[in-house]
This record gives sequence, structure tokens and C-alpha cells, in this order.
Amino acid sequence: MTGRLAIAAVCVGWAVACGAGDDTTEGTRAECAQGGALTDCPDAQRTSQGACWRLVDCGAISVVSDNTNRFTWAHCVDDIDRLTADRQRLVIDCIAASTCDELRVEGSPRAPDPNQMHCLRFGGP
Repeated sequence: MTGRLAIAAVCVGWAVACGAGDDTTEGTRAECAQGGALTDCPDAQRTSQGACWRLVDCGAISVVSDNTNRFTWAHCVDDIDRLTADRQRLVIDCIAASTCDELRVEGSPRAPDPNQMHCLRFGGP
């Protein structure tokens, strides 16, 4: 009898742990994506790739999309790499210093408008 109770308890535990996915929320995707002074996570790489991975980790942009015109990780890297060195540094430092909430815009991560991302404005003319 005790063995059956244990098996039943395990089955109930699995059922509770395996939800329908409707309990998920948009937000940070990685352990250190939240930023802030109280975390012991290392700083993101201060490169265009590192900055764009932070945008992915924070749920601001997608890694890839079936729509080639969408602002994804690859577009992000290309856009930052096209900037002059001083503007690159401003954009990268801004992304590294911002919270995930500050990095996400309407449509994130599937269809964000990069013109609404405050850090990317530092790369403008």
C-alpha cells in the first residue's frame, strides 16, 4: 500500500510540474539577464555580439525569425558593427547598463521596432 501511495505522489508531482505552458511570462531568459548592482553575475561582453545576446536574454529581440525584415540578433550585430567606434561604445555600454524592462519595447521579442529602443538611438546621426 505504501508503494502505491509513493507512486501516486510521484505522478501527481509530475502532473503539477508539467503545466500547459500558460503559466509562463515574458521576461528574462537567462540567469544573469536581470542586471543591477546586487547580482553577482559577470558583466556582458562589451562587444556587439555580447550586447545583442543581452537583448535576446532579456526578451527584447529574437535570435532568428522567419521574416527576414525583423530585427533579430544578426541584424542587431550588423547594425552595431556599422557604427563608428565612439557610437558603438555608447550603444554597447547603454545595453549593458540597462535593465531588461528598459530594453524591451512594444512587439518584443517577436517584432520589435529598433527605432523605439533607447540604446540604439545613440547610434543615430
